[in-house]
Amino acid sequence: MRDTNKIGHPLFIICVFTLILNDWYFKTAFHNSLTGKLSDFAGLFAFPYFLSVLYPRHSNKIHIGTVLLFVLWKSEFSQPLIDLFNSFKIPINRTIDFTDYIALVSIFISYITLKSEFSLTIKPILKKTFMVVSCLSFMATTLPPHTNRKFVNIDKEYEFSFSKRELVSRLNMVQIKEVREINKLNGQVDFDSDKNVFHYQGRTDTLAILLDYQKINDQDTIEFKTSFAEILISGNETNSKLKLLTLYKFVPTFKDKDYRDKAIKQFEKRIIKKIKNYR
Repeated sequence: MRDTNKIGHPLFIICVFTLILNDWYFKTAFHNSLTGKLSDFAGLFAFPYFLSVLYPRHSNKIHIGTVLLFVLWKSEFSQPLIDLFNSFKIPINRTIDFTDYIALVSIFISYITLKSEFSLTIKPILKKTFMVVSCLSFMATTLPPHTNRKFVNIDKEYEFSFSKRELVSRLNMVQIKEVREINKLNGQVDFDSDKNVFHYQGRTDTLAILLDYQKINDQDTIEFKTSFAEILISGNETNSKLKLLTLYKFVPTFKDKDYRDKAIKQFEKRIIKKIKNYR
């Protein structure tokens, strides 16, 4: 017999809101493998739990099926299906990382929690609202990185006590590390060797441009754009400058205050600090 009051279980609520926060803030703010694992652990609890509340007679099949689907989803065998959906402009995404299989323990925890007698009585309107929110959170976690972004004018300059060529070299290495993190998280980054450009698979947005420092003259001022910034580089054999002209700050739609300060802090953390500390 269906007991929809189980929708109000605190662990289920925590997992759903973890999915929402992770997909709409943590992934864009931190860009690391931990955020991907967080989605897996929360989603593998919430998804079979939610379906089992709606279809309690099939809870065993739902949990076993979730195990099988997740194993398939995280393998290369799911790529043809993903490519098919993307070809019809239906954006879905996943990362191939076999260490994610550790999150399968969440399915077992979901099953145990579901079989417990604990449940909370919640109002029908709240129950329906939370069911809709749950469905949205499940869909959001399969989408590509959020393209919602704020265009921010910065016009701020950073000086370095090393040559312009050294700055370009360090910037290249920082960008490569950034791309590796994105690729580990999303598994859909391509490299155009003719243009030295990284971009998302099937898209034209530039994630990173690798500059050829051997072709750079001391008198040159370099201007280039990526998917998150527009930058000027100048300098000589002993000193260099990086001027941040504009920045695209990837943020959730509800995050609408102090864009410029937050965008600068994020850029300095992701790029400037790493350039200075590069070894």
